[in-house]
Amino acid sequence: MARDAGISKGRRLIFHMGVQKTGSTSLHHMLHRNRAALSDRLTVLMPEKGSVTRALGRAATRFSLNPDETNRMALVAAARRVRDDVAPGTTPVLISHENLPGAMLGNGSTCRLYPQLEAILSVLIDAFAPMDCEFVLYTRDMADWKHSVYGQAVRSDRYDKSRADFMTETADCGTWDELRRRLVTHLGADRARVFRIEDETDPDRPGGQLLRHVGLSSDDLAALRPQPVRSNPALNAGALEFLRLLNGLGLERPARRRVADLVTAQQSLFVSRPA
Repeated sequence: MARDAGISKGRRLIFHMGVQKTGSTSLHHMLHRNRAALSDRLTVLMPEKGSVTRALGRAATRFSLNPDETNRMALVAAARRVRDDVAPGTTPVLISHENLPGAMLGNGSTCRLYPQLEAILSVLIDAFAPMDCEFVLYTRDMADWKHSVYGQAVRSDRYDKSRADFMTETADCGTWDELRRRLVTHLGADRARVFRIEDETDPDRPGGQLLRHVGLSSDDLAALRPQPVRSNPALNAGALEFLRLLNGLGLERPARRRVADLVTAQQSLFVSRPA
């Protein structure tokens, strides 16, 4: 596709940047189920297997963990590939990936909320010019969010410390209000939106606040095929502890991934039963 085929001044571009553990996966499943019905109102790019959007999320994570020039240029290149993948048209463009703000707590040495967020935003703004980018994040009650993030860090990011250690390491991670102020300071109030997941009104149609912001009406939302099954359920306590201990063994990633997939599929084996 020609470089500027889908890019035009005045066409809305909204980046949904997660954050992790605020319902992004459920939103993606629902948007996928409704893609045909939404095609005349919304252009959607999500982190589907093999997609340039998935590669962009990975590049943002790598840059946030090691913000050197090599990783910055890789992020720039990934953003430009997504830009080139935007189909021509006039419908609003929604680009959604929960990893766009960078690595979450527990990934590598990350103990604060998205320390490279502003640098990532600048890369995206430059890569998608002349479109005027808007940015949306979701938040979740901090204590509840950290509980869920710990499980995800163990499950996906090979975190091998206890929950108590995780809470100690992230005690000074920052607040959502501080993150909101950082967004507004960097972008201006007109280009930044922060929604609370607790304010969602229809659990079977996640992301309602985002989709209204993008331009869908209440009737549009009501007509969407619902997302009936929780997309990324938490591991039970026994399975999570098994994976945490496994993470400390230093297995190569392919072997560790196979074991983790088996544990996830057979969690019932790790449920404590009365003697």
